[in-house]
Amino acid sequence: MTDEQTGLEEEPTSADDVEDASGEQGDVEEASEEQDETAKLKEVIDVVVEDVGTLRKKLTITVPRDAIDERLGDQFSELKRDALVPGFRKGHAPMALVEKRFGGEVGDQLISQLLSASYMAAVEKEDIKALGDPMVWVPGRREQDGEKLMTIDKAILEMKLPPDGPLTYSAEVELRPQFELPELDGIAIEKPTVTIADEDVDGEIDRLRALRGHYVPVSDGAVQADDLVVVDLTMKIDGEVIKEEKNVAMSARGQVIEGVVVDKLGESLVGKKPGDTATVEATVGDDHENIDHRGKQASFEVAVHDIKRVELPALDDAFAETLGFDSVDDLRGQARSALEARLDSVIQQGLRGQVGKYLLEKCEMELPSGLSQRQTDRMVARRKVALYQQGMAEQDIDKHMDDLRASAGEDTVKELKLFFIMEQVAEAMELEVHDDELNGAIASIAAHQGKRFDRVRDELSKNDGLMSLYLQLRDDKILDGLLKKAVITEVEGPKKKTGKKTAKKTPKKAEAPSAKKSEDEKETG
Repeated sequence: MTDEQTGLEEEPTSADDVEDASGEQGDVEEASEEQDETAKLKEVIDVVVEDVGTLRKKLTITVPRDAIDERLGDQFSELKRDALVPGFRKGHAPMALVEKRFGGEVGDQLISQLLSASYMAAVEKEDIKALGDPMVWVPGRREQDGEKLMTIDKAILEMKLPPDGPLTYSAEVELRPQFELPELDGIAIEKPTVTIADEDVDGEIDRLRALRGHYVPVSDGAVQADDLVVVDLTMKIDGEVIKEEKNVAMSARGQVIEGVVVDKLGESLVGKKPGDTATVEATVGDDHENIDHRGKQASFEVAVHDIKRVELPALDDAFAETLGFDSVDDLRGQARSALEARLDSVIQQGLRGQVGKYLLEKCEMELPSGLSQRQTDRMVARRKVALYQQGMAEQDIDKHMDDLRASAGEDTVKELKLFFIMEQVAEAMELEVHDDELNGAIASIAAHQGKRFDRVRDELSKNDGLMSLYLQLRDDKILDGLLKKAVITEVEGPKKKTGKKTAKKTPKKAEAPSAKKSEDEKETG
């Protein structure tokens, strides 16, 4: 008897191996099979829909046992045909042995498939226009743990296929708002005439100095905005200590602590000295992972120990030489040229901002009552990509991530509204971004950062970066298209403030449509 007949010398097969061996079908065929399975589930699942807030629903989905057993039977039959089990020829192992050998793996795979497919079947069955992925209620591992609301990818790892009876679970989903677009032709736009002033050049040079600054201890003085402080931190909700840390370093500006946006933290710390204590409160978001904390006031007590502040290098010829310039005068000349080259882009962004403002004012819509943290994270990703496009150095952006997160929370409502408007306008204009445009934008970012194209693309692939870049390019194309049909009037630019010279950046532009900060608007240090 040959080895092939007995299978005794062949390596045992895992469920993953069998899946790989049988999964060489085309993507089109797989997609068709998924649609067929979703259609089958839609006929047999039970769905109970509850309103849990504005444009937010809770779905309780029940998959009957017959549907589960049918899928289990199909998978075990496929395994029986292809599995290599020691002691048996391929396809001849007893079903009971196949089920015992691969039962755990099949169960884990099936719960993943059932959660995704039954959710899709449920939203189709109830004609629900969902916004993003659902959040799934998952029972705790211990009875006293209660349920937790998780993203579907985490829920898949926690949930198990029931040994008998139906599969029942609940998910919360945010809904897409419904609205009508305003008139898109002949939008009234004002184009400011702006020139680069000496204080703008000073601001650009201060930005370059800040990149080479370093923190030094503040021996005598109080906390200023953006200082680095070493503190003891205590977070309480309803008098219960939720988080307590000793000697933790944080910047004196808005922070996200334990999933709570504490945008007033910097203000509460300014003016404090070592030994002082600051207390600030913030509201826990409606999508916080702990349902008992949602909507409550969290209290943060911060005891200051040490203060550190960024010290800028002296502005002299030696500093200019570190940047590759012959002198401070040469540095100033190049800084002015760079600002002038950037000015057209800044003005264009301002014009786009006016179009975005018009669309926001003219479109009336409701948004989900509890804007999820995932939406805020997407806003932060888009802002980062926009700053990359404008040529800001990566380390410069990283210094201001706390600001981006805090301000993104404040602006999420406006940005999310504009996101939906842009999607609808893109459909009306039949507009999309092509691969060569996306690759060109990635190449530009790579050139600004001095990195390889493939490395930048890989970095953007993480945390929705590529999608954020795609949406930014799409929105810019939409806004530029609307500007071509707009009525543009030239007006005098903003007046420069007189008095003591401060580290100003390039002329302040009109608010961009996605409320992102450009390189010339950010703070130094």
